[in-house]
Amino acid sequence: ERQSTLPKKTQADILVTSEKYRSVANRSSLLFFLMNDLVKIHTYYIYSLAAFQQVFFRGMSSLGSNEKEPVKENMINEGENDDEQNGTDVKENSVELSERCSFLRESITLAVFNYIRRGLFEVDKLTVVAMLTFKIMVNDGKMDAHELDFLVQSKISNDPGNMGPLHEWLPESIWPKIKALENLPRFKGLGDSMQSDSDDWNAWFDIEKAETAALPGDYEKKFTPFEKLILLRAMRPDRLMNSLRMFIGDVMGKDYVMQKPFNMKSAYEETSNKTPTFFVLFAGVDPTPWVENLGRGLGISSENKRFVNISMGQGQEAPAEAIVRKFAKEGGWVMLQNCHLMSSWVPQLERLLEIVAEDAHEDFRCFISAEPPPIASWRNMPESLMQSCIKVANEAPADIQSNLIRAWDNFSEESISSCNKPTELKACLFSLCWFHAVVCGRRRFGQQGWSRKYSFNTGDLVICSNVLRSYLDANPVVPWDDLRYIFGEIMYGGHITDAWDRRTCSTYLQVYQDPGLFNGMELAPGFKSPAPNNMNYEDYTTYAESSMPPESPLLFGLHPNAEIGYLTNSTDDLFFNILVVGGGDGSSGDDSAKSDVVRETMSNLQDKLPDEFEMVSITLNAKPLLLGASGPYIVVALQECGRMNVLLREIKKSLSDLDKGLKGQLNMSQEMEDLVTALKINQWPGRNPFSKCTWEKLAWSSQKNLAAQFADMILRVDQLVSWTKEFETPKSIWLPGLFNPSSYLTASQQVTARKTGLALDKMTIETHVTSMWDVSEVNAYAEDGTYIHGLFIEGARWPKGEEASDTYVVSGTKCAGSLFDSRLKELIPPMPVIYVKAVPIQSHWEASSVGFLRGDPEIFECPVYTTSFRGPTYIFLATLKSDVPPSKWVLGGVALMLQTDN
Repeated sequence: ERQSTLPKKTQADILVTSEKYRSVANRSSLLFFLMNDLVKIHTYYIYSLAAFQQVFFRGMSSLGSNEKEPVKENMINEGENDDEQNGTDVKENSVELSERCSFLRESITLAVFNYIRRGLFEVDKLTVVAMLTFKIMVNDGKMDAHELDFLVQSKISNDPGNMGPLHEWLPESIWPKIKALENLPRFKGLGDSMQSDSDDWNAWFDIEKAETAALPGDYEKKFTPFEKLILLRAMRPDRLMNSLRMFIGDVMGKDYVMQKPFNMKSAYEETSNKTPTFFVLFAGVDPTPWVENLGRGLGISSENKRFVNISMGQGQEAPAEAIVRKFAKEGGWVMLQNCHLMSSWVPQLERLLEIVAEDAHEDFRCFISAEPPPIASWRNMPESLMQSCIKVANEAPADIQSNLIRAWDNFSEESISSCNKPTELKACLFSLCWFHAVVCGRRRFGQQGWSRKYSFNTGDLVICSNVLRSYLDANPVVPWDDLRYIFGEIMYGGHITDAWDRRTCSTYLQVYQDPGLFNGMELAPGFKSPAPNNMNYEDYTTYAESSMPPESPLLFGLHPNAEIGYLTNSTDDLFFNILVVGGGDGSSGDDSAKSDVVRETMSNLQDKLPDEFEMVSITLNAKPLLLGASGPYIVVALQECGRMNVLLREIKKSLSDLDKGLKGQLNMSQEMEDLVTALKINQWPGRNPFSKCTWEKLAWSSQKNLAAQFADMILRVDQLVSWTKEFETPKSIWLPGLFNPSSYLTASQQVTARKTGLALDKMTIETHVTSMWDVSEVNAYAEDGTYIHGLFIEGARWPKGEEASDTYVVSGTKCAGSLFDSRLKELIPPMPVIYVKAVPIQSHWEASSVGFLRGDPEIFECPVYTTSFRGPTYIFLATLKSDVPPSKWVLGGVALMLQTDN
């Protein structure tokens, strides 16, 4: 009888002991599902369960000396004579077991994170470790999920009230965020406190590194480190990234925020004859030497024919497959480079690796390299291959000094001495390397740097250096114009597809490739071109290492606000990715809460949704006026109402269908699921490229979230209602409120063309910035054109009041001011009312003409975009007065925007 009860008792003891390891199992589950969700950030971040299991067991085995003497968890002795022999003796030390579980959690977490981090792009590393930290803290009850929502979503108050004295220094967009924080218990009365201590808060707000400065009043002692993160998110998002690193370092440990240099040997130890290694290719990074050097140390090299490096391209498929089969049978390493160029063949390689892995030689290794796709959601590698391989993404330093030194290292004293004009070559070549470092480093400033992502590489630099040497040898003097054209329009310009980016590239060369190089001209503030007569090759390297000013946007010709904008956008991207991945709460039991959010949001949108326009009656009222002077404007109004109706109809239908789906009256379609996802994360539906929702396709270009863009839509409807009531053309049009702003500008040219008798294709527009900052000041129609308002400027500002002392009159309109440098932290300030004047196209203007001459050194030709995304959202060219050379504003990335991102 005692023997029959032994299995039940043993099973019960095992269950008791297993229960004590539940915290480890819970952590492992959290890690796996986080790992599994990362593919939502980038298609390269995909992992298999088998890969996770290997890392999990590696984390367990890495405990080693970190844990104390192992705990004897189950000591079961079976016998027949007494209770001790016939029972189960489980000796547990609860303290030791707790410590062991703690060691296991820490070891497994670090092992999994290091495995993931090795394959992450630099831009995503902080995002992933932040998600990991937040999930663990919420899961362990160390962080309130409600407070985390305020950090991740940066909520705003719908009725923030009066700013009081804060309006003198605090941007208006920040005040609603501060008032929203007062919904948290610890932030009660924050707005009132700021108003009463305005000077102290102003001083803290203006500190460059606000994350390290003490908060005003007793808030320094009152707030926890996490609550300081919430405050920074609302007031100084540009400093949140650094503060978040410090927070994670304190909570998780320095190993999570400070990565050791890449070690190829350590990565190799995790590979096997069945697991390929995948290298992500970046500019300035070549993994070939890493593999070759490691192979030589292990007796595998091209010399003994056990290592083969193949650069993939047309016709290389068969040789690659043959060498994979050979080395899988005999042993050896094969490296297949640039596989992104053979995306149609890579699935065959994937299948081949699966076949040969069944009985591959123990010394067989396959190394693969490819560039990432230009858009994170695109796939250029097979999913199963990316799941199984060891991923390595080791990016080169992106700072301008590293770029400059790395560029200069491509040359030597011998290559310079071989030129007939070594002195000129040294100066021009160093300037060319500086240009290369600048155009590569400018990418990190986002769209203000370059409107699109361009793959400038070392090959461009080397080819340009060869052209430079040839032209110097073939000409008695330096042919500056020829060199600038070849470098800017053919070599580097060959990558550039945007006309305004091409202008930026050419302007850099106008500045850098100049005779002043021989006289110590400044390449950037505080960094001069060294005198070539007294410098050899090594001296240039030393000069770049020792004389470089601190990294700042000024080195690129940008305003310091560009750095603030870059950091702010990085913060927004980080938390948006957390929302998309679903890692913002770290818990799994809040599905009902999320459903409530969806229902509440959906109900709110349905209540506020405007009615459609009655197009039949509107068209009947407009018909008699179409042949009048304002006919072109009326056509625009009708087109805008029609497009708005299509959008309103789709919003109404999709919200109604979703309501029925949530009630069970309709089956939930993929479109409904995508709409639910967008409502959860406050994203305008359809903005995700894989979404089935059509809101984005039917709406205007925008970077705003759902709440902001819906409010924007209501304002657009209000403008159209007022416009179509009597079809009285607005004296000043809110241009950002139109689906197609270009059509309104064309209409103004049509009206002027009819009035003057000129052909429409002989008309163009020029802009003059008026002295009117409030649209209510516009009390008459513009002559030969129109007034527009609601625009913003990035990279500069327009002066107001006494600063705008330079005044002039155009067609009865008083205009004032010229471009000024931006104020610090004022990223996209508003513009005054702008006079858009329709003028005939002429090659030259007479001296008495009020028009601007294109190419005038006192006029900056400024692109106007719909959003800060720039690029494809370009609308028209504005002409802005400038008291300094326009090249300053070109390099500064100055542009007008119809809307901000908030």
